[in-house]
Amino acid sequence: MLQLLYGTILKEYTMNKKIIFKFAMIYSLLSFLLLFLFYSNYKKTTEEYLQKKTTKHYLNYKSIYNRYKQIANIVFETEINTNEILSLYKNAYTSNKTQKMLIRGKLYNLLKDKYKQLKVYNLKQLHFHLPNNESFLRMHRPNIFGDNLSNIRLTVSIANKTKKYTHGFEEGRIFNGFRFVYPLNYNNIHIGSVEISFSVLALIDSIKENYDTNSNFLIRKDIVDKKVFKEEKSNYLQSPNKDFYFEKSVYNKYKPLSVHKDSVDYTNKILEGNSFSTFIEELNLIKTVIPIKNPISNQVVAALCICEEDFFIKDAKRNFFIFSSFSIIALTLIFYLFFMQKIANEKLKKTNKNLDRRIQLELKRNRKKDASILNQSKMASLAELLNNLAHQWRQPLNIISTSSSGLSLHKEMNNLDDKTFEMLTSSINEQTQFLSKTLDEFREFLNDTEEEKKTVIVQDRVNNALKIIEKTFEYEKIDIIKKFHEEDLYININVGDLIQVLLNVLNNSKEALIKNNKTSKKEVKIRIKKIIENKVLITIEDNAGGVKEEYKDKIFDPYFTTKHESIGTGISLYLCYELITTQCNGKIYFKNKKEGAKFYIELPLKEQKL
Repeated sequence: MLQLLYGTILKEYTMNKKIIFKFAMIYSLLSFLLLFLFYSNYKKTTEEYLQKKTTKHYLNYKSIYNRYKQIANIVFETEINTNEILSLYKNAYTSNKTQKMLIRGKLYNLLKDKYKQLKVYNLKQLHFHLPNNESFLRMHRPNIFGDNLSNIRLTVSIANKTKKYTHGFEEGRIFNGFRFVYPLNYNNIHIGSVEISFSVLALIDSIKENYDTNSNFLIRKDIVDKKVFKEEKSNYLQSPNKDFYFEKSVYNKYKPLSVHKDSVDYTNKILEGNSFSTFIEELNLIKTVIPIKNPISNQVVAALCICEEDFFIKDAKRNFFIFSSFSIIALTLIFYLFFMQKIANEKLKKTNKNLDRRIQLELKRNRKKDASILNQSKMASLAELLNNLAHQWRQPLNIISTSSSGLSLHKEMNNLDDKTFEMLTSSINEQTQFLSKTLDEFREFLNDTEEEKKTVIVQDRVNNALKIIEKTFEYEKIDIIKKFHEEDLYININVGDLIQVLLNVLNNSKEALIKNNKTSKKEVKIRIKKIIENKVLITIEDNAGGVKEEYKDKIFDPYFTTKHESIGTGISLYLCYELITTQCNGKIYFKNKKEGAKFYIELPLKEQKL
């Protein structure tokens, strides 16, 4: 299609460079705007969809987190915050080293069975701290104690300092996890704190179990390197994001789906602290990243990554390319047709200009050639007649098409009964008869263009002329009002000349009414009456506003027109004047009335009947 368009443009290039340049600029602009609109819609749709995915996964994560928070609260209230535990632990901070060992041993033996039972709920750590943030007992590593956590575990420091409960994700000396730290009080005296924590793997297992999505977990590299014991660093693996590690236990169980094909480093975006989703086209995956912040420093220390297979964005992209391609093809075709029409119009305009110049030259040389020009005008009127015929045939042809389609449809559906068949065929027959009738009327008009004169009833011939143009008047919503002399009035005339005159005057009224769009109700009044003893008067009056004063004395002059030169040449009313005055021995003139122009046609009566 593009080759056809450009081939035509190059062929016509030498004819009109301005047209080609204008069309090329408009075509390029519209193509760009069209693609921009489709692309903007595609981007908006995908961004909104990714945002919905982000919100969905964030809410899922918070739901699982809050569940573990509730479990931690229950464990604390039922197993830790009891008189038995608190009375044993109350003197741990003020005791000497030997006494601390005894208290630590008793506390461990008291809780070890419960600790094993609580692992069913994915409990990872149960860790007691003294008021100075010193580690007193790690139930998961009871042999490691005495290290101060002030600069390592901010949640512990804040809980001991403010004596308030705190929670969130935090890296520790051995494990990271989602930690819930509770201050311990005995008889309103602060005696330390206890941490109940759950592993990242437990949270990801829960997400998989509840939402059937594949997840992984990233942890800040600098925090792991700073806090974790050296012998525990083997629990971490480098991720594609330069500043983050994978947790090994999670990585081994849930291999990241996108680790090989998604080589993008999201470090900077993660550190911004806002959850986001991105589409990995090669795998048809939507990857959602939820940054997790330290509850005390409010810095991003980890990120939960959730991958989910999804075809919505791929389908949206495919639809974008399909719609864009078809739209560009359609736009190209439209511009090709408009371009060809414009070229044809320019050729026609140039031809008309040349023709007008030739007519002017011929008029100066010899006015005797007027007859030939008048014949050309008659031929031009045939196009108007064909247009009127097309208006009359359009509705019947539509009905015939609908009825024939109905027959085919009923036949295909096997429900064509006799009644339906008769109804549809009758409809086709009626419309065919109507088409035949209009064709006979048109043929009669063509036969009436013969040179010989006939004695005819003027009312019948006027009605015949109205039948030819009534559909175009209906289309333009112009009412035709008739008032004819009741007695038949006979004239001897060339019928074709009479109808030619009537059609020209009526078409002028129609065009004036169309041009004068201020008129709410468009009307043309046609009257036939007998005046004196031997004349008949035909009047045609419209409500289009009348003829301007400066044109009143010129409208029957040859080549006078108020239209643009590409629309008319001013022959029609001059032709009417010539036919009525020279061929029919009558008169034609007009007067401006209150609402519009009124044309008068006087013709001699013939008393003898047909």
